[in-house]
Order: sequence, then C-alpha cells, then structure tokens
Amino acid sequence: MPAPLVMDSNEPEDILERLRALGVDVERRKIAPGDYVVGPIGIERKALPDFFASLVKKRLFEQARRLRDAYPQPLVVLEGDLQEISTFRHPQAILGALVALEVTERVPVLTTADKDQTALLLSVIWRRQDKEAAAYGLRHKPKEMSLGQRQQFLIEGFPNVGETLARNLLEHFGSVRGVLNASEEELLRVPKIGERKAAEIVRLATSAYEGRQARLDDV
Repeated sequence: MPAPLVMDSNEPEDILERLRALGVDVERRKIAPGDYVVGPIGIERKALPDFFASLVKKRLFEQARRLRDAYPQPLVVLEGDLQEISTFRHPQAILGALVALEVTERVPVLTTADKDQTALLLSVIWRRQDKEAAAYGLRHKPKEMSLGQRQQFLIEGFPNVGETLARNLLEHFGSVRGVLNASEEELLRVPKIGERKAAEIVRLATSAYEGRQARLDDV
C-alpha cells in the first residue's frame, strides 16, 4: 500500500472528498511549502486566477524556488480552462511565466481542467509514488526551514491565513509574539485582514486551552 498523500489543511474540502472517493489514502495537515506531498514530489496547486494573481504580486517564482529547494521533484498543477488565458489583460505574461517555470526554474507544470481532473491526477501520482521514490533513492526528508519560514508557518496556522497574509502580519508587527499580542483594532490595520479574521486570531491567541477539560467532559 502506498504511503499516504499529504494534503495541506488549507486546501479545499471538496478535493479531499474527491481523493477519498478515488481510493487515495490522504493525510491532512499543515505543510509548507506546497499543497500536496507524494513521496519525493512536492506539489503546488494553482487555479488559473490564483496563478495570475501570484504573478502580478511577484510571488510566483519565489514559491516555485521554495518548492524546488524543499523537494527532490517539484511540480505545479495549473487548474482551469486554458482558453481563459486570452481573457486576461496580459495573456502573454501568463504564457511567459509558464515558459519560465519550465525552462528557467526547472519546475514542471501539469494542467487540469477542474478539481475533478486535479484529484484524478493526484490519484495517479499517488499510485506511482513507489516508482518515483525508487528513482530518487531513499524516502525524501525536506530541508529544515529557516527561522523566518518557521515563523511564517506558525502564523499560517490561523484559519484562512495563507502565505501572503502571514507575511503581512509578521512584517507589520515584527514578530510572532507581536501578532499574538495584537488587538482586533491593531490587526485591522494590516492589509486583507477583515473583522472576522481579526476576531478569530484574537480569540485563538487569548482563549484558555480547553483540550484537557473537553476530554473530561466527554467521559
């Protein structure tokens, strides 16, 4: 039986359901970088609008390099109707980015039409992982994250906080402690932090731990 496919906890629930329906053994937890890990393969899934947004915000190639540095075989899955590329304001920029990923960054890009195809592709990769692991030798052990990556990883643990938002919070407050000690009003000064996210961060950072009590209540 192949080892479980590791899926980032921020990935859509409906992809998880599709994978399990296909018989894939999935382990869901926080991972960085990437959205999926299958043996030696680290996979970043990007819907077409997200791919374009990452390109505009100049973080696409940074993500690709982190993926390439962390895994023996990096892979980007571009999800969406490629005919839509012509509807973007600068379609040539997207095509140029695809060329740069493949040729310059040496990160392969596979395309899928929708989540159904993405799940199907992941299931195929999952079933092939023993062959891929054999090609790369022993099981993959990711490189140790830097201090900055670990700090960002901690902040990405909050609900609906992704890579960009975690970086914004750390840059604004200067440290993990600064983020955890911030009030809702202070959090709202950070770009892309709305009232709901601010309230959830404060609630999680300040609430008493209920794990032990919850277990006792269940008895």
